[in-house]
Amino acid sequence: MNYGALGVLFGSILEQIIAPIPSSIVVLGSSFFIMKGNPLSFDAIGRLYFNVIFPAALGITLGSLVYYYLSYRIGTPFIERSGKYLGVSVEDVQKVEKRVEESRYDNLFLFAARCIPIIPSIAINLFCGLIKYPLKKYLVITFFGAMIQATILGIVGWQLGNAYLVYVNNINILTDIITVIIILVILYYVFKKRREKKMNDN
Repeated sequence: MNYGALGVLFGSILEQIIAPIPSSIVVLGSSFFIMKGNPLSFDAIGRLYFNVIFPAALGITLGSLVYYYLSYRIGTPFIERSGKYLGVSVEDVQKVEKRVEESRYDNLFLFAARCIPIIPSIAINLFCGLIKYPLKKYLVITFFGAMIQATILGIVGWQLGNAYLVYVNNINILTDIITVIIILVILYYVFKKRREKKMNDN
């Protein structure tokens, strides 16, 4: 790998660890600067793969392990201590874990979520760690899902050149909207569980 590929690798690791860094800007920006002036050809696609797509997928996979590991290690103890306030129990988490283990479609859903640039990576990392999603499967879906995502963003950044900044802003807005929706869904679930618990107690 040359310096550009190493920059993409470490940039992708950092954007997974430091949440404020937009998850799309590393691939979009690097593909523009590394690939600018290159006409569409098989050689250029190979350069894009080895300098942007592969190092980005590897960096995303390595960086995502930080929150996956934290959630894996402290997620259950946190639920045990705070679950009664959140309306979520360890049993609820275990039910989701069992469902994902038994359902092929939930695995496909997690893989598809990795492929879509606008879905926040940190939400997937924490969720997979919390339900103790098998590490081997996690690495596979994260790497190949990130590779598809990096391919999409890499081609966009390469072909659209200076216009990539506009797309970064649009993607970040969509990411913020989806993050808000995820939070609202979680809050709805928590309040629903608490209401059901109160009704059962009465």
